[in-house]
Amino acid sequence: MKFRLSAKKTVIALLALAMGTAPMAKAYITALAVSPGYVNSGPGVGLGMGTADNQSTEEAGGASLDAYAYQSTGGTAQGAMTISTDIPSGCVDSCSMEVSDPVVADEPMYTYDILVEDITSLQRRYPGRFTARVIGSSADGRSIYELVLGDEKAATHVLIDASIHGREYITSNLCMKQLEYLLCYYDKGCFDGKPLRQWFSEVCLHFIPMVDPDGVSISQFGLDGLKSEELKETVRNAYAADAAAGYTGLDLPTYLQRWKANASGVNLNQNFNAMFGVDIVNAGGPSFSYYPGPYAGSEPETRALTALYDSRIWRAVVNYHAQGQAIYWDIQNNKMREHSRDLSNNLMMLTGYRKAVAGGGGGFKEYVQLCGRPAASVTIEVGLGTCPLPSDQLPAIWAQNKFVPLYTMKWAYDKFVVKGDR
Repeated sequence: MKFRLSAKKTVIALLALAMGTAPMAKAYITALAVSPGYVNSGPGVGLGMGTADNQSTEEAGGASLDAYAYQSTGGTAQGAMTISTDIPSGCVDSCSMEVSDPVVADEPMYTYDILVEDITSLQRRYPGRFTARVIGSSADGRSIYELVLGDEKAATHVLIDASIHGREYITSNLCMKQLEYLLCYYDKGCFDGKPLRQWFSEVCLHFIPMVDPDGVSISQFGLDGLKSEELKETVRNAYAADAAAGYTGLDLPTYLQRWKANASGVNLNQNFNAMFGVDIVNAGGPSFSYYPGPYAGSEPETRALTALYDSRIWRAVVNYHAQGQAIYWDIQNNKMREHSRDLSNNLMMLTGYRKAVAGGGGGFKEYVQLCGRPAASVTIEVGLGTCPLPSDQLPAIWAQNKFVPLYTMKWAYDKFVVKGDR
């Protein structure tokens, strides 16, 4: 039986490549000294191709703490996950299906208000299937939502976040579509030969679909997207400063459409306590893109995401951005380099995106990879062209990313589950 990801021939072809098997280590390696609580099931997954994988450990900032798990591969992942195509009794081939009459539509502009409406509508349609909670508020008073699907007592937790940059709101639409697909087929769907309802008794998925709701609103509606007059003045001053410094030559409406920062003019993906201020352009004050903030964690959105991450042990974190069709996976001194390489290799095969390594500090991926309880983490850049991406790219982005949550769940579960607990 062929595993059908979608009607798109290109995606099917990529999946065929990804179905290759890999020799897994016979022994489960426990390394509590370097990574408390982690039990690894053996060597990596993925196809370790491209210049990004050819860095020496010296160039990449030294050996990672998880290199112990890849000793039999010389420290580099070599294989790919094997995905069973069996359909268990009582299940349907949900991987070949789409949601009929979906709540989450392909929106020309996925707004904060649409997000809130969709969360409420999904709760009505799928009562008790997921938990929605507010983990913080933006500077302009919008809620930052965490949407949780699965048993929160499970050992394997995966985090997926989107729209940490305002103009990249197409990723919020994508994440909400991913959530609805899983809700729709929760009872009768399957993946890797196992019912989805069983997956969600063993793995817990957490979505943060819109980290920067104020930035999204600025990109979509300009100054009218803000309620606070003080914040509107901050944005006006940022435009004047960016124009004077040569950071923009755009007229104000176009400049606001390209807005990446939060309402205080801080680029949230440079505001985390991980190589803060390293190798970035710093405007020295509020900017549409070039200000990391006065200090690490200065912003309420950053603090909310950091507090959530610090609240438990995570096995994998996927950060959605736009644009470029690339997967960024590494950083200097990455404590989970080999796991991140593994995850990126599998997602490369699934999506067809290229792999890449970027510099610059203060990002959430960097925080996840460098903090005291690190996890495998990747940044997936969807789409092509200048942000905000046009909505007509969403069908292709969906075809490429529909199964990212499922693949990441399986990867995380297989990597960290204790053999006796299966």
